[in-house]
Amino acid sequence: MIINPSTLTNGVLVIPDDDVNIPGPALKFSGTTDAVAVAGKLVDTTRPIQVNPSIGGFVQTLQTGSNQNQVAFGGQGVQVGDIVYNTSTNVIAVVGAIDSSSILSLVLPDGSGIVSTAFDAAGTQAYAIYQANGSAFNNGLSFGFRATVGAILDETDDNTAGYTPAVDQAIVASGGTIFDIMSQTSRTPLTFTLSVGGGGDATDCKVATVGKFSANSLAGRTVVFDQAAMRNVTAFGNTGTGDVTFTFNATDENLVDRIQASGKPKAFQIYNGHTTVAAFNVLTAGGDTVLLPQVPAGSVLPLAVVRVWFAGTTGAALGSTIAFT
Repeated sequence: MIINPSTLTNGVLVIPDDDVNIPGPALKFSGTTDAVAVAGKLVDTTRPIQVNPSIGGFVQTLQTGSNQNQVAFGGQGVQVGDIVYNTSTNVIAVVGAIDSSSILSLVLPDGSGIVSTAFDAAGTQAYAIYQANGSAFNNGLSFGFRATVGAILDETDDNTAGYTPAVDQAIVASGGTIFDIMSQTSRTPLTFTLSVGGGGDATDCKVATVGKFSANSLAGRTVVFDQAAMRNVTAFGNTGTGDVTFTFNATDENLVDRIQASGKPKAFQIYNGHTTVAAFNVLTAGGDTVLLPQVPAGSVLPLAVVRVWFAGTTGAALGSTIAFT
């Protein structure tokens, strides 16, 4: 696809994300939240300001009379699946439900249905709401397997000894065949807690957070904690020896539907609005992931882009990247 720069007429702030395409670009709503936050909600009781004249706030408003099944002018409201930017903190959420004309329920953009905390902090926060922009080519799973929080994995190989007993300690895995969904840069990395029993050996390994979706079952896949990982946990002490392997089984996972927008995504050209060189990891309109490590300040990428990945995109690009179409 070729984008002619002379035809670029719209722009939108880019917040890099591993699960969401660049939204819009047309802005549906913008405003400021109430100072008193409600967990998992976007609350704006001062009447959300729609870009077109708003007559119904977040709730869609239909015409009356003979056109009663048609959306009233300015009454399009918000739809489930719309993309919500917290432009005060550069965090993305997705509309999970429209509670009222002034309250939205928000979920994480990864399609898990997990409640988003994007607007949970006290104090007013600026927001912008856009229509979702299609589904990705190479990250478009409509379903996937995820670990179950609290699941206790099977211990399949253990030669640990001499560690200090402690229960449910956060620990970083050192290896295993589960690593493809363990990205620590993900919004929902797969993490674990580990316990050491009275005999000084590892016992229970529990799933602490769900991790990213996997196209394949997690059953039979392993997670390893070597001696270095064990000793990095202060509560386990630094004199123990040996490592331990745990294995997932079918009861340790869930098959979850993902929220996905449909249709072919709109392509954009990306502008580095930062004052320094930045790295951009992008998904092109053709479905390729391309890492551009040295993008000069003030330059436009010569690619048709549908997503800017969070992983691989430097902090210098956060909050200062604009997409034009």
